[in-house]
Amino acid sequence: MAMCVEDRISNFPDHIRCHILSFLPIKAAVRTSIISTKWRYLFASISTIEFDRYLLRGLTHRNVDSFKNFVDRLLKLPDQVSLDCFRLRDGISCNDGDHDFDVSSWICAALCRGVKEIDLELHNLGDVPPVLFTCHSLVTLRLDARGCKIEVPSQVCLGNLKTVQLIHWNARELHIQIPSLKSLVLHFIARQDRDLNYAVVIDVPNLVYFRYNAAIVECYSHMKSLEKADICIYGFHSNLSIDATHLIQGICNVRYLSLNIHEVISGTSRLPIFHNLIEFKFCGRETSLVQFLHCASNLKTLIIKFLDFERTRWKALSIEVPSCLSFHLKEIEFSCFDTHMIEMVNYFLDNAMVLEKLIISMDLLTLIQKAEAATNY
Repeated sequence: MAMCVEDRISNFPDHIRCHILSFLPIKAAVRTSIISTKWRYLFASISTIEFDRYLLRGLTHRNVDSFKNFVDRLLKLPDQVSLDCFRLRDGISCNDGDHDFDVSSWICAALCRGVKEIDLELHNLGDVPPVLFTCHSLVTLRLDARGCKIEVPSQVCLGNLKTVQLIHWNARELHIQIPSLKSLVLHFIARQDRDLNYAVVIDVPNLVYFRYNAAIVECYSHMKSLEKADICIYGFHSNLSIDATHLIQGICNVRYLSLNIHEVISGTSRLPIFHNLIEFKFCGRETSLVQFLHCASNLKTLIIKFLDFERTRWKALSIEVPSCLSFHLKEIEFSCFDTHMIEMVNYFLDNAMVLEKLIISMDLLTLIQKAEAATNY
């Protein structure tokens, strides 16, 4: 006797089933239309729509027009619910091989439906529709615009925007002035051309998190509410120290800082005082570390990784012990420890008066040991 299995999911309210479909790939969501009449048109009301290269890979000349019509109906039918997320991933381009997609039209349709999150990974898109920068409903914007030159209109109105990620951003000038912004990620490309000047102005007084991973450029920032920053900067021009200092001055209110800096900031560049900094993760050169320790009087946790060990005479530094070592520093961690750092460890043990924890981590094998092990195997 065949067992009868009750279909409970089909009896859920429409909004619950739509929520379930939002977690499925768009192709799988559409396939549910054949389950029963209750499911036939439900996929058109899902709140998360994602297209990627894997979905488009199976298209042929015969079915590409059908796919375009399907997308138009999915995005542009009247009386549809608002969108939580619209995502184009894996480098979809405006002219994807044999297929010509009107990606800008898709973006506009999503914006018309009051989308809250836009996540675009686009190659050679051309012009991003200006309406993207005047969308009141937008809360999160992630834009990976590799190979694109995007012109931002003079009037930008993104009153509810909280999170911005700009990846592979190729722009000579960038001015970000969004009072509502809480999180900002910048990973952009500045060409190594000494004759070109790149400028970034960041005016985001309510920003809480900031990540910057790029060649250092002329940067001016206002981030008075900043709590955490992840900064990786590298340079190729003579104004490196000045430009790096401008960027660092803008994050001086931060409490948690991860700094990866490939060059030494010259002694003539004035670093700000980090009154609020309690945790500092540093990857760079010894000389820069010494400068920062003197500017972080309330530091409690220090994590160190050196790019190149300069064998600074740490005993000679004891005359000017940073105040954080005397009164506040409780935890120190050495990442990728080398035996040449013994003198530095002794310096911290002698001068960190309230130290509670010292962590030393090191590679199990040096490069020479690894080569010998491979030879003997």
